[in-house]
Amino acid sequence: MLNKFLPFTTTLIGSMPRSNELLQLKEDAKANKSSLNEYNKKVKEETAKIIDIFERTNIDVIVSGELTRDNYMSYIAEKVDGVKLMTMEEIKSYLQSESAFNDSLDKMDAADNSMNNPICVDKISTNTPLNLEELELIKSLSDKEFKITIPSPYLLTRSMWFKEISGKAYRNRKELGKDVVELILNEIRRLIANGVKIIQIDEPILSEVVFTTEENNDPSFY
Repeated sequence: MLNKFLPFTTTLIGSMPRSNELLQLKEDAKANKSSLNEYNKKVKEETAKIIDIFERTNIDVIVSGELTRDNYMSYIAEKVDGVKLMTMEEIKSYLQSESAFNDSLDKMDAADNSMNNPICVDKISTNTPLNLEELELIKSLSDKEFKITIPSPYLLTRSMWFKEISGKAYRNRKELGKDVVELILNEIRRLIANGVKIIQIDEPILSEVVFTTEENNDPSFY
């Protein structure tokens, strides 16, 4: 399989910009299920345009553009039972002190509260397909080599663990992490079984976590 790729094979990190129309249709679909078909149609249309750009510019390994994801890991909340997408304000309402959490928001440029975060609210379902719809969409639009991107279990666990809520289902973050690892491993096995040759595991802020935080359970954005 490795001989199939050139020494300087080209690809992209994963995500591409979404149009305002697509963003609005997603909000409409959340509020009214009757808008879901129109939203899915728009996703396919815009994904096709992105793949066309990749093909015309001779990108070797294409991606879908992740147009259904609000960020690289928040979509997990839309797929997995036991995970809920929460706003920063919702999270803060559970804190006795917001100081440490606000500091982490400032460090990650998220202090405007515009981002949502997947939070573990119950035991998570560890055998839930995460990327099969995206996989089938890529296959239907192109014959080129492609990759699928998934969030790393480490940062996903850090993001999902919120002691005041997650602590009702798991004794600690390490116990939650075991289920998150199982969730990601099951997804990797599923993708391989469906012919995926390249899987990208995203750790976009790992260096920030390793070098700027201590080993503790203080609530933080990352």
